[in-house]
Amino acid sequence: MRNSEAPAINRTRTPRPLIAASWLRSYASGVPQAAEFELPYSDDFDRENRLSRAAQPVLERLIDSMSGTRHSMVLADVDGRIVNRWVAQRALNDKLDNARIAPGFEFAEEFAGTNGVGTALEERKAVIVHGTEHFADFLHRFSCVGIPILHPTRGTIEGVLDFTCLATDFHPLMTPLLVEATKHIETRFAQEASASESALLEAFVRMRRRTRAPLVAMRTNFLLTNSAAAGILNGLDQAVLWEVASGLVAGGHDVGTVELSTGRYGIRISPVDGGDHGALGLVVRFSPIPSAQPVPIPALTANESAPASAGSSPPGRSAQWVHVLDRVPALIRSGQPIAVCGESGTGKHRFAAHLHAQAGHESVREFDAAVDGREGPGRLVERCRAALERGDGVIIRHLQLLAPESLDELAALARRVSRPAQLIVTVHEDATDAVTRTIGAFPQQVWLPPLRQRSEDIAEIVPALLADLSSQRPAVCSSAALQALMRYEWPGNITELRDVLGVALGAAPRGVIEPAHLPHLILRRAQGRKLTPMEYSERDLIVKTLAVVDGNRTEAARVLGIGRATLYRKLRSLGISAGADLAD
Repeated sequence: MRNSEAPAINRTRTPRPLIAASWLRSYASGVPQAAEFELPYSDDFDRENRLSRAAQPVLERLIDSMSGTRHSMVLADVDGRIVNRWVAQRALNDKLDNARIAPGFEFAEEFAGTNGVGTALEERKAVIVHGTEHFADFLHRFSCVGIPILHPTRGTIEGVLDFTCLATDFHPLMTPLLVEATKHIETRFAQEASASESALLEAFVRMRRRTRAPLVAMRTNFLLTNSAAAGILNGLDQAVLWEVASGLVAGGHDVGTVELSTGRYGIRISPVDGGDHGALGLVVRFSPIPSAQPVPIPALTANESAPASAGSSPPGRSAQWVHVLDRVPALIRSGQPIAVCGESGTGKHRFAAHLHAQAGHESVREFDAAVDGREGPGRLVERCRAALERGDGVIIRHLQLLAPESLDELAALARRVSRPAQLIVTVHEDATDAVTRTIGAFPQQVWLPPLRQRSEDIAEIVPALLADLSSQRPAVCSSAALQALMRYEWPGNITELRDVLGVALGAAPRGVIEPAHLPHLILRRAQGRKLTPMEYSERDLIVKTLAVVDGNRTEAARVLGIGRATLYRKLRSLGISAGADLAD
């Protein structure tokens, strides 16, 4: 819930800047201070994952050395959910259980407020939280130290190691001990990664002896090919292949198809099982599909401000985008006005410019209802009519912002247009009924899918955007960073992607964007599983409902017809964070 009044925080001293910032985030997320409130809980998690395997021997030795003390160690995953707990003295167990500091409970800051686990995740560094520095009352009796555990090669956060004790038992020497333990865990991570790559290599060699077909062994940050596969994969294709292949395996399939820059291929996937170590990677065998043609990589950028004279197809090779491009000839042959619909940032203006270029219009006039519509009732429509009578092509952007009294005039004008693709409007898909009626006067309508529904196209869009953003020097995106971008849902679509790349490029001194240059939110989402189309729809519904009720989760649960605990589980499983998503 979001509080309507100032938070009832009553502390005896001015908080440290880190704590003050965390309190503000906690308050904005609607975390109550009450002694008793609900935390998200789920027992559906892997207690023997790589993080736990790397940490267990290290923490067992450490907790043995603390035998008899009222100290505990907590291991949490990247979502702030506790996956394991070690206690030096049994008497502390009940106190921890009463505070829900136990496996299955989620201590992300947006749910539990300021605490060692959630605040370490938000700050991406070691934090110490003493007693009443915790935002929620139920944690005031504890002190804790939380340190993020980083992946040894990617630098991404894998989880948090947290030391928790009663506030009266805290000793400052615990912090360096915890730092040392975290380093040992990260070292074990690196050793296991090396062993996993060896096992994947062995599986690849066995498969290579049985086939001459193109063959690839891969995991998120590892790729090995035979000579036949080397000729069909480029750096961008690696990220696309991993997303498609891992998605098929997650859905219980071992065969499928993938669109690469060199064409369309059938793939057969063999997961490499590491036994107690879980899945180690994938071995993928290719078979070309003869009827498929390579999808060209256009040179122009895919952004909303492309010039209207641009004629190259906007980048993309996914089935959804190819279907849109395949409609272009029919749209032009129809000789009718066209409405281009879609979410904000999907490239509607760029696509409208492409249609005009394909129709052969040498002169194109552009009008923006957000700006030109302010000139007075009917003025924008009159200017459009004059341009059409001169034989110019016309684009009207942001139709949903046109004054209501002008909508009927525009509909009447559209019915009189006969030159192919001469009048094109762009409109947001969440238009009013009056705008929807006006769109009815445009017999040809094309919907541009959001970026989250064609994530493989990011491999084509990113180079185009980088070429536009960095005209003075070459700029590229590493495969690891590209995979992270492909796993984010992009509520702002291509416009948001362009903004993120611009910021990342500024942080990449050599012009090579790595995961460390990307925003924390994108990296955090990238570490979760990829959602199915149905889950994306469910996620959109929950986000919109939260926005309508101003983030009040109790009210959102009531509107959605589910329990508050169920809503919490869905917030976690669908990757919905407070604040960030509601602002989109």
